[in-house]
Amino acid sequence: MSTVSTPLLRVTGLTRDYRLPREKLLQPAPVVHALAGVSFEIHAGRSLGVVGESGSGKSTLARLVMALDTPTSGTVALDGHDLHTLAPAALRRARRDFQMVFQDPYGSLDPRQKVARIVAEPLAAQGEPRAVQREQAADVLAAVGLRSTDLDKYPHEFSGGQRQRIAIARALVTRPRLIVADEPVSALDVSVQAQVLNLMQDLQERHGVTYMLISHDLAVVHHLCDDVVVLHHGQIVEQGPPGRLFSDAKHPYTRTLVQAIPRIDPPASTAAMAGTAPA
Repeated sequence: MSTVSTPLLRVTGLTRDYRLPREKLLQPAPVVHALAGVSFEIHAGRSLGVVGESGSGKSTLARLVMALDTPTSGTVALDGHDLHTLAPAALRRARRDFQMVFQDPYGSLDPRQKVARIVAEPLAAQGEPRAVQREQAADVLAAVGLRSTDLDKYPHEFSGGQRQRIAIARALVTRPRLIVADEPVSALDVSVQAQVLNLMQDLQERHGVTYMLISHDLAVVHHLCDDVVVLHHGQIVEQGPPGRLFSDAKHPYTRTLVQAIPRIDPPASTAAMAGTAPA
């Protein structure tokens, strides 16, 4: 069991290289270094944000942490167990403890399946009886603010925000200790984003869920995360609490990301006019 001194998730020296098709017959195939020596820890009940632009290695990192891809080198240890050295049966059992929420609430839910089957899918993979599957699916739907009667509906009957709640319910159904959320609100309207983020925060407070949040949106990370790592070209260039990182960034790349956050500032001409307006 994890303690204060033992992280729930420990990633050490993680690298992932992809060999591309050979461009010329007599030349070696080019290699893309998607991740290069990434290391970090997340303690139980905490949230880590992973930020960076497209191509920085964020999604590759998510797949490796979820054991959906194999690292070139390095380890991903959940509660002290290296996920990439587990036998298939042991890894299947371990998946109860870590689940994923995908980016697109429209594409991540099978439109041909009812919500009951979608949400209970991780339990079915664990061999749970159908009665248990439905009961636990109803419980997690209630936890994310939906009704048990929604079990018999199809995804197209829900809004985008509701679909993402269903995706979160599916991730929660095995009562995991770690949830990896890959851009969980980027496809949603701003007002719905806030609802989903508040839901995730509430679930963490009530159930002690640990999050690894992948995002390009620093405002989202600041809202939910205790710590942040900044990925650039597959390497961590800066790490720390979001308040300090975003107000006093040390690395030029981090400062560039912070400067790219949209701000609502009046045009200079408007501000000047306001300053000279009569009282």
